[in-house]
Amino acid sequence: MRIPITMCHGIRDDGENPLPVERLDALMRVASEMGFEPINYDQYAAWREGTGTLPERPVLIDFDHPIKNMRYETHDTLAKYGFTGNLFMYTKPYDPEYDRDLPWPYTPDEHMTWDEVAELRELGWTIGAHTVSHPNLSDLSLEDPTGERMRIELDRCIEFIERNLGFRPKDFAFTGTSWSSIAEAEVKKRFRFGRLWIIGSEYKADGRTIRYADLVGVPGADEADGGPPMAARYATKDTDPYRLPSMEFQHIMYEPSDFRRYLEGALEG
Repeated sequence: MRIPITMCHGIRDDGENPLPVERLDALMRVASEMGFEPINYDQYAAWREGTGTLPERPVLIDFDHPIKNMRYETHDTLAKYGFTGNLFMYTKPYDPEYDRDLPWPYTPDEHMTWDEVAELRELGWTIGAHTVSHPNLSDLSLEDPTGERMRIELDRCIEFIERNLGFRPKDFAFTGTSWSSIAEAEVKKRFRFGRLWIIGSEYKADGRTIRYADLVGVPGADEADGGPPMAARYATKDTDPYRLPSMEFQHIMYEPSDFRRYLEGALEG
């Protein structure tokens, strides 16, 4: 079985490929019409371990960043189809004393309150970790080869989620299209899964640019749409649990027709 994993940052009206409510709704409609059913990482883990089953057409619908529209427009759009998502959150907006900031400007009111994040979880969403300050992990490995800063980023993120939501996150999303062997080693000590992000065919890893396909060990040429080989775009029972793929809605499969082809590819596995 091939399991598609989608990713986006919620409702975004700016940029070259904006994702307003209408666009996200069109994409969710495609998944619903094709009979796909969202699952969470507990279900995926149980299936991998042979202790649980999945629906005939499973899909993981992931979101990064705890921006406020996750609780409202994004959640409401998914709920229209009976869907829930998996949210990976950084914690810097809730941790003003931390000495590294996010790599982009923001205001506190752009992000959910802890109560709103808790409401999402009560509504069936899974909450995972995404560091404190969203560093480029490849660059961080060169800045601090001891890994101490990476450990702080992970442990402090876990601490704030556990303190404010009452549970320890099990899963992690790597930041941007960046990866390092230091980061992966530390993630393995703390989390069940580590998820990557696909917006093209290249990644920054340990201070150099490499093919995404080479990072995840999938042979074959990159596809004509600018992304990695099709086999690298889906999760299976054999996929490295710390190099899970996710396909960004605002890049390769921005058009609903491209998303439909991505889901059709899952049915071929």
